[in-house]
Order: sequence, then structure tokens, then C-alpha cells
Amino acid sequence: MCIASISLSIEFYHFKKLTQSSIYMDKATVLNHYTKTNEKGKSYDVFKLRLDDGGVEVYTTLWHQTSIPLKSRVKVKLKVDKVMFYDYLKGFYAPSTALYEIYEDDPPLDVKPLYRWIDNQHENEKIAELYKTLLFATPISKELRDEVQKWGISHLIAISGYNVGVISFLLFFFLKPLYQFFQSRYFPYRNATADLTIVVLSVLFVYMMIIDFVPSFLRAFAMSVLGFFFYSRGIKVISFETLGLTTLGLLALFQSLAFSLSFWFSVAGVFYLFLFLHHFSHLNRWILLGLIDLGVFFLMLPIVHTFFSVFTFLQLTTPLTSVVFIVFYPLGLFLHLINCGGILDTYLLSFLAVDAHTYDLSFPWWILVVYVGVSLVAIRYRLALYACLGFAFFSLFFIQ
Repeated sequence: MCIASISLSIEFYHFKKLTQSSIYMDKATVLNHYTKTNEKGKSYDVFKLRLDDGGVEVYTTLWHQTSIPLKSRVKVKLKVDKVMFYDYLKGFYAPSTALYEIYEDDPPLDVKPLYRWIDNQHENEKIAELYKTLLFATPISKELRDEVQKWGISHLIAISGYNVGVISFLLFFFLKPLYQFFQSRYFPYRNATADLTIVVLSVLFVYMMIIDFVPSFLRAFAMSVLGFFFYSRGIKVISFETLGLTTLGLLALFQSLAFSLSFWFSVAGVFYLFLFLHHFSHLNRWILLGLIDLGVFFLMLPIVHTFFSVFTFLQLTTPLTSVVFIVFYPLGLFLHLINCGGILDTYLLSFLAVDAHTYDLSFPWWILVVYVGVSLVAIRYRLALYACLGFAFFSLFFIQ
């Protein structure tokens, strides 16, 4: 509560600074940029910006089309006389009276060369966009979002705990033999796990800066740091207490996460994973792995489809594609590192082009509230977990 109060006070200070006059001018970074058409058929550009002062995210529009790329630096003049503090926290819309690209000798963090590095290895723009989203968490176009959504792999494309796990595993896999070679000769008294974990967390933090502190990745990184601290103190790492403490700590520091769907989906996914580990840890590890992969998919259905109603039967292959992703992600990264990123383009285009009939599967808010409540009860009673699984499975028979 103390941390949350201090953090909220700082946010309120930035809010008052932003709204002290009806017009606010600042430098900003372009997070997203796309074109929309209104009911009258007139096209306009939509920008999602991160302002330099306070780091708040704001949406604005331009009625003339521009070609300002992602991560460009711009100067913007906004009308903020109607912005409330609640809007400020969750990200708000403000009309702009001026917005133009600027060029700086020393920009905060210029990642555009990384985007060009990906673009230069692909002839197809859609596949280049897919890899940029997968590796650098860039915004995804509506066309590609629809093709990803029909396979039910949005959680794989969006950088999250999956990526943290794969990156950590690869770094440990390649660094541990090298570390042990020097450890056996020069510092046998050192703890290999502790030292390598610090190296891995440092790499993950730098990566998190490059991808602009994506909420789901931030949750996974924070849990990794807290888990390492608990592990070093002999405290149980995989527990609901760890997840709860991480969630509350992040919300105390960054109140805007309370309005982030990707953050809450990430928390829910880990919660259901812990539920299976909590109730079925006695099973064979391979059986448990398959059970978790399939079970978490079904348990997330009521939560995801409260907000997104699109459903295809291709989404039932998600447990399998999740396993394939564990191989595909490092392979795709390796191919780009050796400048051969386009090798898999034909296969990916065929994968995305698979046709599927879409259905509607949606849940009202009151069902979500009851479902979450029963899920919390499942921490204590396994029967409640079975009830959640049964409800999620039989809900598939009510698609429209």
C-alpha cells in the first residue's frame, strides 16, 4: 500500500503537469501507426504515442495521411482539457493540433535498425511483420491478427512467459558448459546456478528494454527475479503466494497494468498452470506436461472469450502448436542471426493461409466473475478445478 501510494502520487504529479494548460506539447515515440476510415469514407491516421514526460501512452489522430514509421521520434501538440486522471492511468485519446517527425542525434533507444534487419531478410511483408512481432513485440496488423487468431496462437506471438522460458533455457544450455570449464580451473567455490541466473536476468532485462516493457513479459520477468530471490533463500518458488506477490507488486509500481488485458491473461495462464502443479504434481512428468498444455488451454477459454468472441476449430490444435513453438522460436531467431531468416517463409505463408470457418463463442461478465471465483476455490478443492474444466469443455457445444 505504501509503494502504491508513492507510485500513484508520482503519476498524479505528471497528470497535473500534463493538464496545467489546455494545450500540451512534448516529444514522443511512435508505438503504433495505422490508417482507419470513418462512416463517411474519409481516411485518417491513428497514432499511439509514448510521451517523454511521465511515459504515459496516448492515442491521437491526423486527418492527412503520413508515412511516419514505428519507433520514430515526433513532436506533438495535444488538447488535454478534457482528460481525467482515470483516463491518464489507462491511456487516453487526445486530439492533436500538430504532429511531425523529428530527428535527434541521440534518440533514447533506436531499435529501427533491428526492424530493418528483419525486413531485409524477407520478401513477404506479412512474414516480416510476424517475425518483428514475435521477436520485438511490434504492433500487429488486423489482417495478420485475424490469421493468428484463427489458430489460437495469439499468446505465442505476443511476447510473454513462453519467451522468457525459452530464452532462459537457451542461455543456460549454451553458457553452462563454458562457465563450468572456467569454474573447474579458476573459481570452484562459485555457485554456477546463481551466477548464470544473474547473467540470464541481465540479458532478459536488456531485451525487455528493447521491446518496451511489454506487460506480459514484465510479469514473467518480475516472477523470475522474485523466484530467484526465493530460491536463494530456500523458499518455495512455484506457489500461488509468489504469483500473488508478483502481481500485487507490479500493480503497486505500475497502476496502468490494471487496464492491460495481456497482463491479466498472463497472470491467469500462470495461475492455471500452478493449479495443475498443485493438484497433480504426483503424476509422471511427461503426463503432467501434456495435461498442463491441454488443461490450461481449456481453462483459459471462458476468460479469453469474454473479451474476444471469434472461435475456430483450428484453435483446438493450440496445445500442439505450443509444443512446436518451443522449437520454432529459437530456430527462427537462429536463422535470422545467420542472415537466413527467409528459409521458412513458404511454410509460414501456407500455415497462415489455411482456411477456417469462424464461429462466435462469448461469455457474459457475470459468468466470468463466477468462473474466476470457482477457480480461486480450486486452490483448496480439486473438485472445483474439475468443475472449471467441465464448464470450459462443454462450452464448446454452445458455439454459434
